[in-house]
Amino acid sequence: MKLIKGIFVIAVLSVLTFSCDQTKKEATDAADAVENAADATVDAAESAADATADAVEGAADDAEQAVDSVASDVEKAVDSAKVMADSTMKNCKGKCAKDGKSCDGSCKA
Repeated sequence: MKLIKGIFVIAVLSVLTFSCDQTKKEATDAADAVENAADATVDAAESAADATADAVEGAADDAEQAVDSVASDVEKAVDSAKVMADSTMKNCKGKCAKDGKSCDGSCKA
């Protein structure tokens, strides 16, 4: 009887050991899968951050170019207005019309 109990105990311990070993292997596989998923998520987040940074940098460059273009256009318009104003002014050398303005009406006597 002791021999049968001993064999039964050995069989139960073997089954428990094998079962625990399989559970440990499954837990390790699950942990590896979670780690791989986390790595993939980190990589995707880094790629998205890089793409966002590139897009923001591109937009900033475009905005800077637009501002420079507008500033250049404004400067050209101001220069053109100055040239036009200078060309319409006439020096009347004290010869004014009776209303007190110069001969072309652009300056006061």
